[in-house]
Amino acid sequence: MADLRKRTKTGVKRPSPSMEQYIEAIAQLLNHGKVCSVSEIAAEANVSRPAASRAVRDLAERALVEHKAYGYVDLTPEGYALASKLDARHEALQTFFTSVLAFDEEVADAEACRLEHLLDDQTIDRLAALTAFIEARPEISEAWGEHLAEILKGAPDPD
Repeated sequence: MADLRKRTKTGVKRPSPSMEQYIEAIAQLLNHGKVCSVSEIAAEANVSRPAASRAVRDLAERALVEHKAYGYVDLTPEGYALASKLDARHEALQTFFTSVLAFDEEVADAEACRLEHLLDDQTIDRLAALTAFIEARPEISEAWGEHLAEILKGAPDPD
């Protein structure tokens, strides 16, 4: 079966969704001033220590993290750039889900977490453009909100 993961402009295969989640976990720890050991990464990512260790090794091979045996883990400049990009992707999706689709923050955050690793950059960019377009036009935003409310009146409760 063909590998459907997109390649970057340099031809390097984009990290898998799980690798991206590890980058996010490492960035989260570093942003909160915590020591970033493999054990801390495992706890943050809710995985076993051996799984986190393998992921850190794979990320180091891709030059996204720096890690010395039994030492701390840090993001490389490329790792920080990826973490920043992932954060922006999450924010764009969460804003789309709250502003356009009228989900509450908790649902929007959970959906953004799931989709940010699966959608390509072009799709995210178009959703962000649609969101900005709608938000900049109160008459369209209001009409869409009313239309969505009408649709949702007849929809079964998701619970």
